[in-house]
Amino acid sequence: MSIQINQELIKKFLAGECSAEEERLVNLFLKDPTSERLLDEVLSANAAKDWEVFEHDQFVHPRQHDLKRSLHERIGLVITARKGVLKRLLSMRNAAIWIGLILAAMSVYTISYLSNKKEDQVALVETRNPNGHRSKIILSDSSVVYLGAGSSLKYPENFSKDTRDIYLYGEAFFEVTQEKHKPFTVHTGQVQTKVLGTSFKIEAFKNKPLLVEVATGKVRVDQVDSSFSRSLAVLTTGQKILFDHNEVKMQTVDPEEVLDLKEARLTFSNTSLNDIAEVLQRWYNVKITFRQHTKSTERMTLTVDASGSIDKILNVLAAAGHFNYETKNGEIVIR
Repeated sequence: MSIQINQELIKKFLAGECSAEEERLVNLFLKDPTSERLLDEVLSANAAKDWEVFEHDQFVHPRQHDLKRSLHERIGLVITARKGVLKRLLSMRNAAIWIGLILAAMSVYTISYLSNKKEDQVALVETRNPNGHRSKIILSDSSVVYLGAGSSLKYPENFSKDTRDIYLYGEAFFEVTQEKHKPFTVHTGQVQTKVLGTSFKIEAFKNKPLLVEVATGKVRVDQVDSSFSRSLAVLTTGQKILFDHNEVKMQTVDPEEVLDLKEARLTFSNTSLNDIAEVLQRWYNVKITFRQHTKSTERMTLTVDASGSIDKILNVLAAAGHFNYETKNGEIVIR
């Protein structure tokens, strides 16, 4: 079957999707002056719509710089092969037409590139911890992540040369290797926590306030949406932020408490037994219920060693909170 030179094939060429034979034929076609009309139609088609998508796309691809370089090289091939078209474009009084065509080509290529999985894209690794399990992850820059139970982390096998971006759900404690010209950014939904080199903790669970606590150094916390971005806080050692329903609360914290996840400790400060039970369920993969609702609302302040068994922690809580508990069919019932 002969290969037809049409708009679809030109679009494939701009997107880098042509086979070797198709690319050879397109290059030959572009050297022909009669190709001018078809190329102009492809570059002009839906230019405004494509540019609008490209302009408002907030996702930064891990290989953004390689993408731009590849794009420029490919557009250069078209321009080189099309000297006659270039002369006509440069003679236009309104240079914006030429800029618009290039931007249209850029948007077509970029959107196509991002929507298809390429072999040269940065591979993202995902670590998921079920309830009752915690893990230690060493990233390619030697930064260390202590990932909590019921949490997940997505990160590249190797960071790009300009940025270090990872994606967290749940809780984690970070010890970030300092690289002055390569910021480390933790993405948690609409919130980004950016550092250069420090240690800090993040909690980002569904239907819970987002928490950022700093043990050492300095971090910046921003809210980033498709239509705006704003700085929520710049935190230093011993500071924390609670972000809930677009409200920001700044508080102080003992830097030693920020190390709890790393050190396998649980610190509760004026915390209800119900909230304590939620944490224990996640850390130990158990189910805890209360026989009396009033008991679940009682508050406690204490620190417990979480490296031992759940019974050891419950015995400490029972003594401090003046309650009894029993285990039935794998369920812990607090009386």
